[in-house]
Amino acid sequence: MKSIDKIINLKDSFVSYRKEFEEDQENDKNAVVFLHGTNSGGNSSFGEIKKAFIGERTVIIPDYAGCGHSGLPPEMLTIEHLAEQIAAVIAESSKTPADLVGVSLGAVVAAVVAARYPHLVNKLILAAPWATNDDPRHQLIFNTWLHLALNDKASAMAFGLSHALSPAFMSSLGHETIQRICSHPADKEIERRIALGLTINIKNYLNQIDKDTLIIGLSKDTLIPPYLVREVYQHVKNSTYKEIDSGHAVHIEQPTEWIGLIKDFISSPSRCANQVDLGMGS
Repeated sequence: MKSIDKIINLKDSFVSYRKEFEEDQENDKNAVVFLHGTNSGGNSSFGEIKKAFIGERTVIIPDYAGCGHSGLPPEMLTIEHLAEQIAAVIAESSKTPADLVGVSLGAVVAAVVAARYPHLVNKLILAAPWATNDDPRHQLIFNTWLHLALNDKASAMAFGLSHALSPAFMSSLGHETIQRICSHPADKEIERRIALGLTINIKNYLNQIDKDTLIIGLSKDTLIPPYLVREVYQHVKNSTYKEIDSGHAVHIEQPTEWIGLIKDFISSPSRCANQVDLGMGS
């Protein structure tokens, strides 16, 4: 396997990414890009997931929004700036449009990339995205998370973990593993990304997306519940909706099923608009 690590300097920030492919088998026409969530870098989210794609695809994993080795702009953080970071990565790392996979905040960013930079995107896969910040429960969850991030970082990590994993899955980890995870420091300036989650309204962007899109809700997700994900589905043309029996961190809880949905979708012909499947997988 060959890997290339690069940093791209933008006007007011910088973004890093890793590109991986089998030696002598790089295929830019089959690039797949994975976008992480609020409190995880690319490698920590997809270090295991990428193994299922390398050999078939060139895999590109950015760190964006101050996570991993990327930077944040000095001014107010916007979803448009994060989309600009990802667009710069795809433009530099792939000669042809890439299949774009996002989870949580990464899914929101991916949707904006598809709307603003359609020439860079082939197919779009969004797991646990949300369209607006105006849902009362969403406001409660994110305001609580933000308050803890600003005042009690250890409790913020515990709060975030309690919504990242489903109850049964988290309990199965045991006390020691849970405590070890909670003791890890958050990625730098997490409070700015949480605050961004309170200001998002991408409905206008969703209406502009004209790519084959798979939208995945997670039935046990307490951070971005399926009803918020289905709202995204209602605004995206040429979209298919499916659910997986998982908490928010689907790449941790149900990686095999999630990978299967992605592979089936990106290898399939274009699908008809607005296909709904509420079953667990395909």
